[in-house]
Amino acid sequence: MKRLISLFFVFAALSMQAQSVKLEFKPVKGVEYPVSMEVNQTMNLIVPGMGNLVTQTDQIIGAVVTLAEEVEQGYLVEARLTRITVKSEGQGQSQVFDSEGEDVLGQAIKSLMGKPLKMIISRRGEVIEQMPAEDVFYTVADSILATHYARRRREQSIEQIKQLFSQNTIKSVVQAGLTKFPDREMTIPSVWTDEEPSQELGAIITVQQRLTGISDNRASITAKSVIMPDPNATKSETAQRMEQISGNGEATSVIDTQSGWVIESSGTQSLRGELVVEQAGQVQSIDLTMEVKIRVTGK
Repeated sequence: MKRLISLFFVFAALSMQAQSVKLEFKPVKGVEYPVSMEVNQTMNLIVPGMGNLVTQTDQIIGAVVTLAEEVEQGYLVEARLTRITVKSEGQGQSQVFDSEGEDVLGQAIKSLMGKPLKMIISRRGEVIEQMPAEDVFYTVADSILATHYARRRREQSIEQIKQLFSQNTIKSVVQAGLTKFPDREMTIPSVWTDEEPSQELGAIITVQQRLTGISDNRASITAKSVIMPDPNATKSETAQRMEQISGNGEATSVIDTQSGWVIESSGTQSLRGELVVEQAGQVQSIDLTMEVKIRVTGK
């Protein structure tokens, strides 16, 4: 009897060790995949003679992703934004962009909610191509602004809205609902690493992810990231830009193993670098630090 019991535990242990899974993004036609991303960012500028200047920015961006058709590279999907709220406060000033706001700017932003934006997502869970928005995408928003704002303010406002709806913004919220999986079967635990350039930061982000467990169609994943300046990054020509960004971060996620979609995720990043300001032919570099908290829900 003791031998049988011992063999039972051996077989059980072998069974647990042999457990493996191949995680993929597998959307189903007609199913909506929602995602909400909350980002809280504290930027500290260290200005000689002025001390520390702190800016707090809080964002909530929501979207719904639906499958349009399966293609060779993976899946052609439609992403529809459901909410954008950006609030920034610093140096005695504040600015708000809110699709749920009642002001004119809020109404213009709200008119863009629900409009389809197409992109291709690989089976590994990576946004690999974005189709540009149609020319008429901003027509209604521009008309709303035109009925209330003078020409100059209207032009400034529509440019601000276009920045809110940049390809980086759309990609970031959709990618927040995804995880870049390795193209292989994984046992528990398994580790894989991805590396990609960030045009916005001018940096290379290396992310090491670890599959730590699977239970009830839910996979638990932890991640650690390292951010380093990209020597091959294209230099931004904007009047204000961030350079020499480096730092690290960590996150934990729960993934639906059937669809590959994120159920919930939370993480932090600590960054440092320079804010470069060009004005009237003068260039000033200001040391900065950033603390970022990110929370994602996909249910």
